[in-house]
Amino acid sequence: MIVQQGNLSANGNALQAVELAQFERDGRLIEMKADADSRILVLTGEPLNEPVVGQGPFVMNTREEIHQAILDF
Repeated sequence: MIVQQGNLSANGNALQAVELAQFERDGRLIEMKADADSRILVLTGEPLNEPVVGQGPFVMNTREEIHQAILDF
C-alpha cells in the first residue's frame, strides 16, 4: 500500500504521504484509520519468490539485467 496523500495508520503503524507499507500474507484484515483526508493505492499479487532489482523505471532479477535493459532502451 502506498500513501499518496494524507496521514493514516494501518494496523497501528503511522504512515504519511509518500510512504509504503507492506503487509504479511498471514492475516485476513487490515485496519486503517485516517487522521485527515487521505488517498492510498493498494496493490496485491502472488509472491514471485525470486530476486527483484529496480533502478529508475526498470525492474529485473539482477543488476546485469538492469544494465542490459538500460542499454536496450
